Amino acid sequence: MISPKRVAVTVAAILTIEGAMMIVVPIVDILTKNTPSLSFLIIGSILLTLGIYAQKYQYMESPTPFEALIIASIVWLLMPLLSSLAMHMDFGMNIYDGFFESVSGFTGTGFTVIPDVEVLRPSILLWRSMMQWIGELGVVVLAVIILPQYNIISRVYLVERGKLAPTVIATAKIVATIYFVLTAVGIILYMASGMTFFEAVNLIMTTIATGGMSIYNNSVVPVITRAPIAYITILIFMVLGAQNFRDLKDLLSLHIGRLLKSAEFVVSILLLFSLSGLLSLSLHFIDGYSLLSSIFNGIFHMVSGSTTTGFSTIDLGSLSDVSKALLIVGMFIGGATFSTAGGIKVYRFIVALKNLFWAAANIAVKAPVSIRKRVGLENVGDEAILGVLSFIVLYFFTDLFLSIAFSWASGAKFIDSLFEVTSALGCVGLSVGVVNHALSMWGKALIILGMYLGRLEFIQLYILLGYVFRRKSKIMV
Repeated sequence: MISPKRVAVTVAAILTIEGAMMIVVPIVDILTKNTPSLSFLIIGSILLTLGIYAQKYQYMESPTPFEALIIASIVWLLMPLLSSLAMHMDFGMNIYDGFFESVSGFTGTGFTVIPDVEVLRPSILLWRSMMQWIGELGVVVLAVIILPQYNIISRVYLVERGKLAPTVIATAKIVATIYFVLTAVGIILYMASGMTFFEAVNLIMTTIATGGMSIYNNSVVPVITRAPIAYITILIFMVLGAQNFRDLKDLLSLHIGRLLKSAEFVVSILLLFSLSGLLSLSLHFIDGYSLLSSIFNGIFHMVSGSTTTGFSTIDLGSLSDVSKALLIVGMFIGGATFSTAGGIKVYRFIVALKNLFWAAANIAVKAPVSIRKRVGLENVGDEAILGVLSFIVLYFFTDLFLSIAFSWASGAKFIDSLFEVTSALGCVGLSVGVVNHALSMWGKALIILGMYLGRLEFIQLYILLGYVFRRKSKIMV
């Protein structure tokens, strides 16, 4: 039986983090000599107050797995809704567009429907970056660390991330430490590569979160044009942001031998090299880019798409269908499991690919044979394989049907619709120009749905199917 009280208390506790984030906006306004934002101050204070009140129920029984799924789904709707309300009250942004922008922010996608972001106050630009940074780390992860007295939050964490330590809290602390260290190092290296402090802070938050929002209308072009070395540092942190936290832990601990035994890490690097090479060839021979420009843009955009970051340096709408298709493949596969990246994830791609060989081996050998199924050092059971294949099939058909619907809603040709929807579902943010402030209400709704489903990896559909199954089970009994 679902406990509405337990769900409400856990949601209130998690939203405390968004409340604390919102208080940063008026503080930055004061520091930059702008009028403090009352809307962010009021809504943030309300959320903090509700969080304090929720402490009364800190020893409540932990949510059931089903309740944890519901809580995660509710939180990822309420956070952007509250953000859109604050932005509407602050600078008059349409609530619907504000909701779109906030969903894009918290899911780490990076689409924007703001015609000119460069007119926004520094505090609002920072808010957009913080949405991605906190959203991709997982508000739940921070809540587990900062609010350990809320034991009920731990169950929700398991929906968001895996485990690196025996306990959820210990794992969350490791993940956050890695995230904070990479962010701090990134700020230093970004500034060393020629960025201003404000540019470095904002862009490292959206890079390490594989989010892709920028403080400029033209993504990172102004930065790379002024400071070319930033091209390298941005590439490095896009790749790091898309890696499994287990692999990042090995990297930071200098356990290189163990890192190189990670099948997911090795395959992700091989995929980046191979797909970047193919895109560079396509840009040169089909799109007519010079050899140097095709290599420069091929590597950058495939890394940006495959890591689901979403930065761009050229007009992707002008590319050939072949180049767009290659980027779609990269965005569809995405980054590593247990990372900030989206897509079906490299681990699932490996399992699906190896399963083809395992199935072929069974067919080729007449006598019954037992095949040892492994990915790297990890054994893979039939149940896990079924789960992987089921997820990929669900992801593929969701992508396909949403693309068809989006093509109708936007009037765009199918390849462009497939590009935008794959970008939304993988929480990437790369765009061929169809997603913009002038997009129809239905078009925006479909992209919001894609971002929402992709961020939580379809747990909303599993909740619905689980509810139907439970009802049918009761009827059968």
